[in-house]
Amino acid sequence: MRLVVRLSNMYRRVLAVALGCIGPGAAYGATGFLARLLYRLLEPVRTRAESQCRAALGKRMDDSDIAVLAEHAFVHRVWNLTDLMLADRFLHPGTFHRYGGQIPQPFRGVLLDAQHRRHPVILVTAYYGPFDLLPLFLGYNGVRAAVAYRPHRNPGFDAYRLRIRARSGCELVPVERAAGRFAQVLAEGGTVALVADHHAERRGLPATFLGLPTTAMRSVGLLAQHYSASVGVAGIRRVGNAFRFEIVVSGILHQHQWASAADPAARITDFYLRALEQIILADPVQYLWTHARWGEEAAQQLADSADGPGPPPDPEVMPLTRNADRSTRFEGGLHNGSGQ
Repeated sequence: MRLVVRLSNMYRRVLAVALGCIGPGAAYGATGFLARLLYRLLEPVRTRAESQCRAALGKRMDDSDIAVLAEHAFVHRVWNLTDLMLADRFLHPGTFHRYGGQIPQPFRGVLLDAQHRRHPVILVTAYYGPFDLLPLFLGYNGVRAAVAYRPHRNPGFDAYRLRIRARSGCELVPVERAAGRFAQVLAEGGTVALVADHHAERRGLPATFLGLPTTAMRSVGLLAQHYSASVGVAGIRRVGNAFRFEIVVSGILHQHQWASAADPAARITDFYLRALEQIILADPVQYLWTHARWGEEAAQQLADSADGPGPPPDPEVMPLTRNADRSTRFEGGLHNGSGQ
């Protein structure tokens, strides 16, 4: 096993050099070709991706388009590694803006103002697009955040990925330490960031996501409620295959907007789920459809009945369109704990 890990690390180093030398266009072309071959060989992966796409999007897309979307989504997943390797060479403090890495205004100004005033903020995203690069872009935009991450089982690759993602100044916090560290950062008026489109198997909040029943994490709502934090929802998309990106902000919720709710944690959770849906449905090919978003049991059931129709979509979910409005939705500035 140690030999396999060493060989994989050596391969990764050689691949990173090769991709950096041939440039983004050729790098995406080569890795995309290999990803499509792999996808067609891995029938269980293909079945899971297509069945989950069909269940969530089947009322919005033709079945033939579902298969194409699922395959392209797998290519985007492989491109996450390509992005990371290209970022090691191309993304630096003086260059990141060339690649679309600016946080759009007024959201960037709001985050920097909150940082200056020591107002706690929770940033939420999904397994969408090149999410590994978000900590890098946050730091280069001047936002210092504690970011939860799941360590890779290969220590060599984990150190490589961590070095790139943290070099703009954000603190990468392993998930097993995130609860305690996030509480400390928010208590000090800082910013934390996490992927929050997980299916919570235990003690989750009943909800829907992309029209399907799920149980959502309570932690975001409970942390926001306890520390009077604002909750912002954003994601990052690739633009074409030229190593360009677009940071999109779906919304921000302030303490005064959830304080009077009968269940503030539920109000906050519903807000960020709907905001994540908006990002995903604007360009669903960049969502990680192989991720068991609705739980392993549901993923298996969908795969077993892959030829059957999916459930009807949630009427509150935005209709799917390739040219969906990508403008930033923003409601006012950050407020302090009193809502003033």
